[in-house]
Amino acid sequence: MQTRVKLRPEGDERFIFIAGRHWIALVLWLAPPLAVLLGAGVLLVARLLSRSSDVLGRQAAPFDAVNLLLLLMTIAALAVAFYIYLDWRTDHLILSNKRVVHEEITPWLSFRYETIPLDQIQNVNVRIEHVLQYVLRYGHIEVQAAGPTRPIVFKRATQPGLIQQRIMDEVRREKRAQEERRLREAVERRLRPTPSPPPSPPPLARRSHRHPLLDTLLPLQPIEQNGAIIWHRHWIVLVRQLLWPTLALLGWLGALVAVVRFDLLAPLTATVVLGLALVAVLFFFFWQYEDWRNDIYILEPTRIIDISRLPFGLFEDRREATLGVIQNVNAASPNLVARLLGYGNVLIETAGQAGNFTFDHVPNPDDVQRIVFDYRERFRWQQREREWANTLTMLDLYLQARNSGNTPQT
Repeated sequence: MQTRVKLRPEGDERFIFIAGRHWIALVLWLAPPLAVLLGAGVLLVARLLSRSSDVLGRQAAPFDAVNLLLLLMTIAALAVAFYIYLDWRTDHLILSNKRVVHEEITPWLSFRYETIPLDQIQNVNVRIEHVLQYVLRYGHIEVQAAGPTRPIVFKRATQPGLIQQRIMDEVRREKRAQEERRLREAVERRLRPTPSPPPSPPPLARRSHRHPLLDTLLPLQPIEQNGAIIWHRHWIVLVRQLLWPTLALLGWLGALVAVVRFDLLAPLTATVVLGLALVAVLFFFFWQYEDWRNDIYILEPTRIIDISRLPFGLFEDRREATLGVIQNVNAASPNLVARLLGYGNVLIETAGQAGNFTFDHVPNPDDVQRIVFDYRERFRWQQREREWANTLTMLDLYLQARNSGNTPQT
């Protein structure tokens, strides 16, 4: 059976190895519904075959209350077994030329991606816990990264020893290949300097084509500004925050109808009271809208920024860290509503004093995860290339001094 994954390669990325869970995991998960299916099915067939006739020779109805319940239990057990099978098929450990990804999808409900770049992987452990795992050739895989990053644990994997070998081989190969390729490019640029190409636009998978003013007032998609990407929380958060102002407005409309219909207040008093109440309700709307719009997550070419502030500058909490301290980025869409509406959470784990960053309720969390990794990779290689450029400069100065006869003679 061909392995199919939801995740797609990005850019020059290629998938090298895709591992699934061993069939024993499916058997263990299917045991409860299959037990219900077997018990209810056998009992239903037995009751159908043992139907007796009354004194007039008429057979009893095939589906009385008990048989109907048994039939429903059988159908429910079949449905649960089929869902478990789909769930078993959609869990993968993916090895690419850039990263290791644990893709965990709960069909029609949620998804979660745990990712560790190859250059952050420290070791890969295999755990065989009992003789059954040894005989059937399955076990647990644990991919550990540098720093405080949480390891990826893939349980009941098929041929865990082979997976371990493939991951470690690719880690060593990719680290050597990237180092050699970029060092060669740095030397070639030194020997044959050419104008630097313009920076490529941020790799957004879903670009906004709306008017900039509309994006500013209602930022439903990421916004690009001078190489930086700005995310706001998903519009569902705004809808939730506007729920109470909407109820307040409905209450104001009810009060307006009651005052006009039953003449509860004098006209001047009613105008003043209702006017002030309307201003308060509209201010409530504006406060909630501004509170939503002021919470932003910014990804720049050199740093990430998390800003949370209240309207009118009453409070602001600004946290930032350089891209170099990012250890890992995990994306999750926690429930069915989040999957249907396309939002989730992104956890950015860092080794710096700023701690971890959580981008809550962002649109398309898997896109955010991919983009953060892309920016981090660019930043780290730019740092390495600057180091190489300094080394080449020192070598040039040394050769110039030697050729001019200024080096000390030994």
